[in-house]
Amino acid sequence: MTAGTPERVREKLSAVQIPRREFLLGTLATTAALSPVSAVARPERADVIVVGAGLSGMYAAMLLAEAGASVLVLEANDRTGGRVLTADSFAGQPEMGASQIGPSYARVRDVARRLDIKLAPGANIYDRYCFIVDDTLIRPAEWESSPLNRTVGEERVIPPHTLTGHYLQHANPLKTLNDWLKPEFQRYDMSLYQWLKHQNASDAAIQIIDEGLVDPGVHGVSLLTQLQEVTRSLLEVETATAMIDETDDLDTYQRFSLTSSHVVGGSSRYTEAMAARLGDRIRLNQQVAAIDQSDAGCEVTCTDGSRFVGGHVICAVPFSVLRHVRMRPLLTGAQAEAVAVMPYGRQSQVWMEVKRPYWEDDGIEGSMWGNGPLTLIRQQIEPDGSRTVLGALAIGRKGTALDRLPPAERGQFVLDYLARMRPSTKGNLEVTGVFSWAEAAHVHGCRHSFRPGEVSRFADAMIKPHGRIHFAGEHTRRLEVGMEAAMESGERVAIEILERTLT
Repeated sequence: MTAGTPERVREKLSAVQIPRREFLLGTLATTAALSPVSAVARPERADVIVVGAGLSGMYAAMLLAEAGASVLVLEANDRTGGRVLTADSFAGQPEMGASQIGPSYARVRDVARRLDIKLAPGANIYDRYCFIVDDTLIRPAEWESSPLNRTVGEERVIPPHTLTGHYLQHANPLKTLNDWLKPEFQRYDMSLYQWLKHQNASDAAIQIIDEGLVDPGVHGVSLLTQLQEVTRSLLEVETATAMIDETDDLDTYQRFSLTSSHVVGGSSRYTEAMAARLGDRIRLNQQVAAIDQSDAGCEVTCTDGSRFVGGHVICAVPFSVLRHVRMRPLLTGAQAEAVAVMPYGRQSQVWMEVKRPYWEDDGIEGSMWGNGPLTLIRQQIEPDGSRTVLGALAIGRKGTALDRLPPAERGQFVLDYLARMRPSTKGNLEVTGVFSWAEAAHVHGCRHSFRPGEVSRFADAMIKPHGRIHFAGEHTRRLEVGMEAAMESGERVAIEILERTLT
């Protein structure tokens, strides 16, 4: 199975393109029965109502509109983009969320071409890492022999921030992109901790890996979802095998960065272009409170009382949001459980401007991995070679702890911590902003996760249409990861609706 084939998809969509009158007769002609109200309160009508104006929701809307359907997209925020967000007000315009476009992200690249969105090489490129372990700064060359390196045997030569990739790539049983969904691989739907023990990882290595994971940690995350991401990412780096030979000390994710592209001007320019294509089909500040459906159609009610009627609804929001939307009839079984319990990770960010290159003062690499209150301190290298942005990330439980501080105090906490751990940073950094996905309105987390056993139970069940309601979003991925997974899901639900309308 291949990654993305947008040309073939558009051919399929073209083949099933529905005349406007026929689509209306097939979906909306009977929805009037849902809304016997006066003209004053008459709801807006469309063939399809999309909940959520992120990548998946807007891509589905674009495909359906191109096929002849009328579409309305309801977004609770005052902006489009979902977890694509460029902090334009921060120095250097850093990315708060999605930013990497892999070389085989076919759908993402196809839309960029069609909407004239400019891409350029490289994404998330950072200086090499030194390490802060037990409040001690360690140079990379000193890691293997450091008494603070408590790993054993061959592990000792592996930089701590690459241990996760090392163990996931080692003996990875997945060979194709959909292996993680096959019954014969369900035995790997165990905890990451169990896998690491099977691979004879030391307790120290497991602790290091746990330090860097988004919730819920090595005991609470399914190995299968981790293997799926590594398998898909390896496809990206295989397109640049010459580069791999030059980056042996980098893990899969770092190599992925080198082979990826970024959106010129910031990732938000990408979703803004999609929103511009959809135009007045998008309604901002429309938080959905309820979705009611019958054989005739669906009615969506927002918290401000506005109502929208359509033949089908696409829920393209994280389950952390969807679980607060009332549905009638109710979801049932594994699908209902997935929506109710799927965990979403915490990532608290502090962004700084580098006033003076502190790494030149102490002669140590600019980025830092740590087992203290901060997981990663990443010194960003821009495509033009400039190095003025530093981002500190507290991930998982560390993010929870950092978020307990008022936003105004988080920046000073990070500055004080770095000044103690690495004196060369003192006076050379200025906080330009803070951000937390767990606190982001109408998002509530930086990414989804599956607990052990939940890939087998949830992955297929949770994406099945619930009557006229369809489910999209990066969390409903099948073959892809990241931005391409979101687009993949939008494509899937668009085709589901078009095929059902014609039958």
